[in-house]
Amino acid sequence: MGMTLFRRVAPPIQVGDRFRKAGDQFGKVWEIARLWTTVDGLLHARLKSQDKQGETRIVSVITLTDRQFFSPVIAGPAED
Repeated sequence: MGMTLFRRVAPPIQVGDRFRKAGDQFGKVWEIARLWTTVDGLLHARLKSQDKQGETRIVSVITLTDRQFFSPVIAGPAED
């Protein structure tokens, strides 16, 4: 019998995942560029806009995974 008690569970999101902000009339897509845990123990994500403007945002993963604030974007074919 293996020791599954200490198995590391992957976070619900990862670098490269994409999201749209709820209620955004322009449908801007944000991609996770970095994940880290802040001194207060909360996991945060640096989001980079995919519209070639270079805009970034930092949000907690709790907010990012709350459908009232963001929705995941289903991966599709890569754009050139």
